[in-house]
Amino acid sequence: MLHNTRYTSYIQRIPYRILCTLFCICMGTACRDQPSVPPVQWVDVAPESGVHFTHYNDARGQYHYVETFGSGAAFLDYDGDGHLDLYLVNGAPIDSALPAAAPTNQLYHNGSNGLFEARSSEAGAGDRGYGMGVSAADYDGDGDTDLYVTNWGPNALYRNDGAQFTNVTQPTGVGDPGWGTSAAFLDYDNDGDLDLFVANYVAFSPDQNVYCARGTVRTYCDPDEYPAQADVLYRNDGERYTDVTQSMGLTHVGRGLGVTTSDYDGDGDIDLYVANDGTMNFFYENRGAFLSEVSLQTGTRFNGYGQSEAGMGVDWADYDNDGDTDLYVTNFSAETNTLYQNNGGYFSDVTQLVGLDQPTYAPLGFGTHFFDYDNDGFLDIFTANGHVLDRIYEIDSTQHHAQPSQLLRNKLGERFYDVSDGVGVDFTAPHIGRGSARGDYDNDGDVDLLIAVQQAPARLLRNDGDGTMNWLIIELVGHRHPDAIGTRVFVEASGRRQLRERRSGGSYLSSSDPRLHFGLGTASAARVEVVWPSGQHQTVGSVPANQILRLAEAATHSTPNK
Repeated sequence: MLHNTRYTSYIQRIPYRILCTLFCICMGTACRDQPSVPPVQWVDVAPESGVHFTHYNDARGQYHYVETFGSGAAFLDYDGDGHLDLYLVNGAPIDSALPAAAPTNQLYHNGSNGLFEARSSEAGAGDRGYGMGVSAADYDGDGDTDLYVTNWGPNALYRNDGAQFTNVTQPTGVGDPGWGTSAAFLDYDNDGDLDLFVANYVAFSPDQNVYCARGTVRTYCDPDEYPAQADVLYRNDGERYTDVTQSMGLTHVGRGLGVTTSDYDGDGDIDLYVANDGTMNFFYENRGAFLSEVSLQTGTRFNGYGQSEAGMGVDWADYDNDGDTDLYVTNFSAETNTLYQNNGGYFSDVTQLVGLDQPTYAPLGFGTHFFDYDNDGFLDIFTANGHVLDRIYEIDSTQHHAQPSQLLRNKLGERFYDVSDGVGVDFTAPHIGRGSARGDYDNDGDVDLLIAVQQAPARLLRNDGDGTMNWLIIELVGHRHPDAIGTRVFVEASGRRQLRERRSGGSYLSSSDPRLHFGLGTASAARVEVVWPSGQHQTVGSVPANQILRLAEAATHSTPNK
């Protein structure tokens, strides 16, 4: 009989962590008064908005490993009407034939009246594989948003042909047959078209279903019971993608779950980070001719104690407003989530320093975002939580399968506070959270959340603020590529300079609003600077607050930053 050694090892680590926390409390670093919570409430409006989606994982007591990982979600404007639509990924039968009414992924059209309508069947986007993740981007540069769906089994690429999707997986060559998890579109070679990175997890099949237990309690296995699978990097060669994984230097094999991109060093090209489950994380620095794995050199391979963690979700952002992007990774319970602060190319684990160790130690985190939920000009953190062991309470009475989400408020870029209990009962309702996407689906200037829940209805959390803080949303239209992925935008207001990047993918298995949201606090105007992937700079001064600003790249020729 096999035991859940991963969970056991975490339990053995608890005394050391407790000592660290007690030390912090004694030193006063964890005992500062929390700031008052802004008058923001979150309301789950999924049912009343027409979003009637329930995740299916085919759990029937066999403990197939794939059942416990849930699925992803996306905000996208697939029909170009200026309103964010939804895409939710679903599971499928594991070792039996498809029933007549088989579960399928769902595309919901936003009717701008607060109501969503399911459109998967007529739009052709209802993939029926055992779904994991989704990344939304305009891969062919024709001005509309396409969908890449990762599966346990062959992945699928759906080309948007004017709000009607066509499965083009076979002709484009991107149907990797592994256990695909998170994916991200990026222009790694800066040639003006979108390449594609796909993280893979482990090799699992129902006929090799390992029996795992802790004592007499049967449970899902550790990831090391199954061999890891290699990730895949595809280069966009026009009509078809080419697998360039090996030639570009991506030779490491891990158990990838979270993927995100950023120009972390500001040199004009896109770098790549992969959160792995129980093994070292990968950080690929873009050096033009190849991607160099630099996690050890940059301090992002392990946490600050030199330990690998069970990475799930991941996001990049400039939380401290110092002009470079920092990194956040969600991990297993009895591990903290990890915040890596960018110190000019080298990262420090500041999790404990900024107050994130205690609130993130017990939950098991998946989807995550940096976002300014209260529009005060500082990026806060959201995490969707939920354990992977359905009978965890029988193993550890302090843990539960369903767990509340968390909202960690950023005070002045110096410290985070858990304000979850003050933002509404819908926010703290326990659920088995997995993928999450952020976006302003109702265009009212604050960021809403879409959460994929394992074996339960999806949640659409509407952000109901009091409107006292100002905001700016920037929609980018590139000349070299319409999606403008890789663009960096700086906004100056009230003496603060904020940075956002246009990217695809991120969080856990998910894809968020392509527009860039900035909280402006009480400022009534802002100065905007855009650095396009072509190297072209654009500045717009004194932009009035509280609007969706559409900026297009000029058609002048610029030499790419290489």
